Amino acid sequence: MNEANEIRERIVNGFAINRIPPKDKKWFIDFAKSDFCDDRGMALKHLCDTYRGIISTGMEHLEIAINELANDVELLKQQAKKDEPKVSRMLDGKEMKKGS
Repeated sequence: MNEANEIRERIVNGFAINRIPPKDKKWFIDFAKSDFCDDRGMALKHLCDTYRGIISTGMEHLEIAINELANDVELLKQQAKKDEPKVSRMLDGKEMKKGS
């Protein structure tokens, strides 16, 4: 009889999360209660969808700005390489000035 009760309890409780810090577990339970009427399955699905990018995080404008800045930095690096004066050296290691 104990086995049957244990199986029923597992079915009622459904998905168990045991290896999580208590603070995070409490946050998740509160999140599910407040935003999903205590439906932990839908709360977990929402978090998974957000992680995969299916649901917007509201941070797209920051990602776009970061990508634009990264592109600008790359262009500036390329331009700096082009603008560097080329130094010619003689066989003895002395630098030759351009135009002489």
